[in-house]
Amino acid sequence: MDDESSRCDIPGCTFRDECKLSYQYLEKITNNFSTERELGAGGFGVVYKGLLPNGELIAVKKINPLTPGSGKQFENEVHHLLSLNHPNIVRCVGYCYETQHLRLKYEGKYIFIEASERLLCLEYMPKGSLDYHLADESHGLDWHKRYNIISGICYGLHYLHEEWQVNTPIVHLDLKPANILLGDDMLPKIADFGLSRLFSAQQTRVHTENSDGTRLTIHAAMQWLHGTRI
Repeated sequence: MDDESSRCDIPGCTFRDECKLSYQYLEKITNNFSTERELGAGGFGVVYKGLLPNGELIAVKKINPLTPGSGKQFENEVHHLLSLNHPNIVRCVGYCYETQHLRLKYEGKYIFIEASERLLCLEYMPKGSLDYHLADESHGLDWHKRYNIISGICYGLHYLHEEWQVNTPIVHLDLKPANILLGDDMLPKIADFGLSRLFSAQQTRVHTENSDGTRLTIHAAMQWLHGTRI
């Protein structure tokens, strides 16, 4: 994938260069973002299955530019995912941020517009999200599987809160079954860090916004966040 790297257009970008992928390359591995390759969709955009030349599958998350706060959430998610390394955190394998120059016909005339394309490439999780398995009883999660899933989520959260960086935990802020992805062995991995935040020792409140525009104010006692006795 190194030959397919592209220049990043984000001002002051500090993303790792080796993780940049071109929009043209991502079009190629998703068969031009065909509907047959769709894995899921939501307010954030659409996730496609990408097939690499070596046969490896990845998930390509194409962000909807009309989603409120999508630009900031994209930068936030990439920055965090590229800095994390844990078996219970979904692995980021690349990203794309490019400006496409498009020629469109409008009221009988051709116009040129600029469109910012933001895409995030993640490891492919063949079993999908946890909510799918909880909603469909036919998948039958026995107690042993449930215990392992719960344990894995707890290990991932402990890494974010205690191990990643002392006194500066990453708080996910959107942890739910839809954001827990499962591998072939049902190993759970925490995903979707678009709303995640870094908390300092002085911070006890954060404002955030969901993809539907709903604004939330989240209060947290830092004694609790940092494990201090209250």
